[in-house]
Amino acid sequence: MAEFNTVGLEDIIDAFSRREQATVQAVPKMLKAGADVLVEAQKAEARAMGIEETAGFIQSIKATAIKGDDTEKHVDVYPQGRAKHGNDRKGDKSNVRYATIGFVAEYGTSSQQARPYMTAANAKAHDKVVETQRQIWESENNG
Repeated sequence: MAEFNTVGLEDIIDAFSRREQATVQAVPKMLKAGADVLVEAQKAEARAMGIEETAGFIQSIKATAIKGDDTEKHVDVYPQGRAKHGNDRKGDKSNVRYATIGFVAEYGTSSQQARPYMTAANAKAHDKVVETQRQIWESENNG
């Protein structure tokens, strides 16, 4: 019967374990840093497109907490919370969601031209988000 011997396998297992620990610590930092860059980009683009008719809209653009499980995590960036007004034209006195205001601004209506602040900001900030996250990855995995 054949015999199989290994030398150094324990070292490889330890190296993979260290890499896993570094990844578990790096990913939340990467997500937060990337989200911070994206939040600022979306706020700047909304200002540039003149989406300030509701005073709190730009300040409402935020990142959510990190969501997901052990194998998959994500962060969402979008306008959160509610404005202090409803849709008076339709007799709605409830507070309208900032996400709804953002959706209408992004895609427009039959009487309002689209102002795709989110699409434009996400495209413009993509490289900066990736670079920010890459820097964190490298510092966490090489340090």
